[in-house]
Amino acid sequence: MSHLKTILILLSSIALSACAGNKGVTMNSELPNGNEYAKHFKVSVKEENTKFEIIDNWSSTNDNTNSYTFVVSSDNNPNNIRPNSIKYPVKRVVCMSTSHIAYMKALGLTNLIVGVSGKQYISDKDVLKGVEKGTIYDIGYEGSLNYELLLRLNPDVVFTYGIMGENNLYIDKIKELGIDVIALGDYLEDHPLGKLEYLKLFGSIFNCTELADSIYTSVKSRYFSLKESISAIKERPKILLNAPWKEVWYIPGNLNYMSVLINDAGGDLILSENGVSKSVAHNLEEVYQKAIIADFWLNPNNFTSLEELRKSNPLFKNIPSLKSGKVYNNNKRETLQGGSDFWETGVTEPDVILNDLINILHPETVSKRELVYYRRLE
Repeated sequence: MSHLKTILILLSSIALSACAGNKGVTMNSELPNGNEYAKHFKVSVKEENTKFEIIDNWSSTNDNTNSYTFVVSSDNNPNNIRPNSIKYPVKRVVCMSTSHIAYMKALGLTNLIVGVSGKQYISDKDVLKGVEKGTIYDIGYEGSLNYELLLRLNPDVVFTYGIMGENNLYIDKIKELGIDVIALGDYLEDHPLGKLEYLKLFGSIFNCTELADSIYTSVKSRYFSLKESISAIKERPKILLNAPWKEVWYIPGNLNYMSVLINDAGGDLILSENGVSKSVAHNLEEVYQKAIIADFWLNPNNFTSLEELRKSNPLFKNIPSLKSGKVYNNNKRETLQGGSDFWETGVTEPDVILNDLINILHPETVSKRELVYYRRLE
């Protein structure tokens, strides 16, 4: 792993009326950072202060060791607020990733959201109603951010995502405006429960640790109950995943988010490299030769019908899973502009996604029910 930059965020645990919980944070010991699955943040409690470390694994330069420390203060006197501090309680939030909206939603905090990025990609109905009513504003994207609007919104914090290269420059510009930014790497988490575990981070920030821990524990329990329900199955179907992009077919390693879900649902992903999470590029011919053994085809990019798949490449009509109609995509809950609730609400519902996949791969083992995030292409 490359050298990691750590963002340090010190927050005091003063109660927030919108989401009152206990002041403690239950720490686990399975990972060095105290989490069970999430690798890109750390929460620790010492006396009255809660310390957050956001582990940066996206910076383009390994020698960048800048860190940021935020001390939450209930003192609104500008002369008493130390540099790199944020006002407390946090009452006005901008979410630049739909996944962050989902964490806020799960904790009942969408009323604190005043700004978003890309309303056309958002699935949450309450947030969309806020945009329609003018209580929530779309501030735009990275390189075309509406900084004047952002200043007017006067948020206490902006939640965003860290990515490599110059696309991160907008974060520095927001900080130059005197607005605090927390860049998260939840999208980098490989385990479905690792993405879910960010509820603990948001719960700590908004003093909802009890609620966050309760939701996490309940979802984790349902997830493992589902996984256990098919553990004795001997016939594991072969899975073809994704579709080519400009003649390149990317297949994730077995430690990847989708690979973990498929494995836990009782499937085996073809051409998945062991011991890695990164996606490996394959040429179309290589994957096509292996596709003949696939029982199911999952997540074929943005395709919405079997006919679209056939027309996209003449070879596809010969793939057995397509010929038998066993093609499922995770775009059942999609906005008109292509936003996916699979990557929004789905980060807080890995048990529901797993149940979908078990329904697809092993329908004989579960009660018949409608798929939530997946749909069978026709």
